[in-house]
Amino acid sequence: MTWQPVGWTQTATTPEVAISVDKNPIAANDTFILTLTVNKLVNDSEWRPQNVLAELQVLGSSSSRSTQIINGATSEQTTFNTIIRAPETAGDYTIGPVELLGVTSNSISLSVLAAADSEKLLDQRKAFMRVELNRSQVYVQEQVQLTAKLYLAANLHSGNIIPPKLEEADIRQAGRDSETTEIINGRKFQVFLRNFVVIPQRSGEQVIRGPLFQGQININSNRTLFPSFSSTESITTAAEDLALNVLPIPADWPEQSEWLPAEIVTLSVSVGSEGGDQEAGSAEQFSQGEPINLTYRLTAVGPLPDQLPRLDKLVSALTIADASVYPEAPESAVNQRNGKMVSQQTVRVAVIPHQSGELVIPELPVTWFNTKLRERNTATAPAQRFSIIASNTSQTTPLELPQSTAAQRQTKSATTVDTIPGETAEQAVSPMAEFITRLQFWQILTVVFAALWLMTLIWAFWQRQRMPVQPGTATSGDDAPQHELRAIKHACMRDDATAVELLLKRWSKHHLGIASSQLTSVADYFGHAPLRGQLEHLQRCRFAAGDCNWHEGKALWRSLQGALKAAEQQTKGAKHSSALPALYPNTK
Repeated sequence: MTWQPVGWTQTATTPEVAISVDKNPIAANDTFILTLTVNKLVNDSEWRPQNVLAELQVLGSSSSRSTQIINGATSEQTTFNTIIRAPETAGDYTIGPVELLGVTSNSISLSVLAAADSEKLLDQRKAFMRVELNRSQVYVQEQVQLTAKLYLAANLHSGNIIPPKLEEADIRQAGRDSETTEIINGRKFQVFLRNFVVIPQRSGEQVIRGPLFQGQININSNRTLFPSFSSTESITTAAEDLALNVLPIPADWPEQSEWLPAEIVTLSVSVGSEGGDQEAGSAEQFSQGEPINLTYRLTAVGPLPDQLPRLDKLVSALTIADASVYPEAPESAVNQRNGKMVSQQTVRVAVIPHQSGELVIPELPVTWFNTKLRERNTATAPAQRFSIIASNTSQTTPLELPQSTAAQRQTKSATTVDTIPGETAEQAVSPMAEFITRLQFWQILTVVFAALWLMTLIWAFWQRQRMPVQPGTATSGDDAPQHELRAIKHACMRDDATAVELLLKRWSKHHLGIASSQLTSVADYFGHAPLRGQLEHLQRCRFAAGDCNWHEGKALWRSLQGALKAAEQQTKGAKHSSALPALYPNTK
């Protein structure tokens, strides 16, 4: 048994279905609201407007339900509000009848006016939109501006403007909305203006679907006890579609240059890690091996950041003699100025000179298409010239005298004595002979034994030098290279790029005789491809303008060990002793 309140009666009613529209006649491509009312509570799944109204463009639908009890009688109602875009062609159209819950609704004759005749409806329209393009013909990927104006004859309560639509195009809002008022046919309208940027990505004749407005306006209600308050009314309207002719890339465009349509393009270069330490083109001295930090900045009005050519690739393609170029990954940014897109790309480059003298960095050109003049232009970063001086850390190797000359000097120092003017050689030697005769016997023996001990050490050293040294065997002379290699290994295990660089340079200078301050010189010495790749990667990280994120220490140490083993294998079987094995003891 079902409990019911006293005086409450549930009335069984026959389903009734009715449809209506919020405006008739209507302008072509405009939107209207089709309202379907059922005197029962119905699930949303029962109403599928896309299937029932297949000939019309359905933009969206919403529902509401209500239950009322009046004098013990209960009434129920379900309302569906569906937003529909009117046909593009003017004429009379019939909507319905609609069948729902086995019941057929009424039908509506909808009158659609051409866009040119839509001005006749201004007296009865509460809202409408107008759109325009700044140009109807553009090149592919060229920016075109679309301006949308929303006219409201009542105060806006809430609403949303849905952007225009175009397949394979980038569309975004430009700038902020502005609000004004206009008087049209004696009626005052609130006007909301919004700008859009449309960048088509393919060529051909295309149609831009106009923007759509959905919202609520305030209306006065005479049924309320408080006339100062107002209720809201749902309203929708859409702008007309716009034709756009998109031209392809010109046939004479250079194949080696990327397509870049823009109103303005500038390309600058400055010296310094932050791009502002020194004006471009000014002369400055740098030492050999010292990184020269350059900052290239490309600015374009019109295109998006991903349309700009990669500056790091353009810089890497420059031909710079006696120097290494290490560009960073470019940084991109986009901004809006006066309703236009302004994109910028910045790349920092480290140039390391290998030779002293004049270093010339060629100019960097970027070809672009001027959308105002409709012609091809070139933005150029000027060439840079620097004076490179020899590095102060260069190793100076003392000249070795010929053995015969050295022996002659040693003999001279042992057998000759400087004479005083006026004396003979015999007179100069006689004091020395007198001094020797005065020496005690034990002092003479001490001198003799010391001389014999010194001669023994010299003979032992000479014999060891004559014996071949096996690769990988450490002797007392190997302590220094062993210690430095262990230090290099520990720095590699810690991924300490700075310490690895300094230790490698010191080790190569002391034990390989490499005077250059470039790590690539170590790779040239061994001719080992894996080691070269690791050293170049380390040098790129070290001379980058930003943070040094180097995590290849273990890989570099393995490649260095491989280079040492390869060098040891080359020395096996040699007839004469080579310093190479002794310089590279095994350091596990």
